[in-house]
Amino acid sequence: MIYSTDAIVLNNKKFSDSSLICNLYSKDYGKLSIIAKGVRKLKNLNGAILQPFNHIQLVYYYKSKRNIQTYKEASIIQRYNDITNSYDKIILSSVMLDIINYSSIEDNPCDIIFRLINKSLEKINSSNSNHIVYYFIFFNIQLLIYLGYKPLIEKCYNCNQRLKNGFFNYTSGQLECSKCANSKIELNSNSIRLINLFFNTHIDKIKQLFKLDEQSLNNINKYFFHYILHHIPNMKKSKAYMNYNQKI
Repeated sequence: MIYSTDAIVLNNKKFSDSSLICNLYSKDYGKLSIIAKGVRKLKNLNGAILQPFNHIQLVYYYKSKRNIQTYKEASIIQRYNDITNSYDKIILSSVMLDIINYSSIEDNPCDIIFRLINKSLEKINSSNSNHIVYYFIFFNIQLLIYLGYKPLIEKCYNCNQRLKNGFFNYTSGQLECSKCANSKIELNSNSIRLINLFFNTHIDKIKQLFKLDEQSLNNINKYFFHYILHHIPNMKKSKAYMNYNQKI
């Protein structure tokens, strides 16, 4: 049976002398793994299509008993060239796609997730490097909400006191007040306010919120790094994700 769908290439790896195995997130079928035979040959242009970050129209042969489906053909819908030309954009985008790859979304199709990935890549691709972290944070928040891991940031997880500043608890994976906490990862009131705004803000309106200082942004990133690691333990398998912690 032949299937066709829009898809974002999450990653690929070499298979044999001339083939690729690719992981993708598709609009109609969720996460997919495909084998693309012969695409690494010099005269074959399909290898360039099946590169990470590309938004493609994918056609493949489907068999229900196979975990890895067979590639037929594909065409480019959108190539995010500015991402691949920027070190900072590559780092954040790679981490973002690895979160999708290692999360428990599996093969459940979700147009919301597909649009979140694609729109986030689009914004990171077109934005100033100083602003891309806001879109990365937005992506993390919206994905966590979808997965059922919406951060609890208004009250202390331990004593229920309303938070002005919050401190991450490595055991519970939640925020606590200064009296209960034993962590150095702090979210100040401005950081908590920004996260609250991101819960219900459309991605196209984020630009209005580019106001936090660098230290607050770094602390938000550290918080989400450990929060995601707590709730999605498979992220330990991602080299891009674990290396990212050393950069924030």
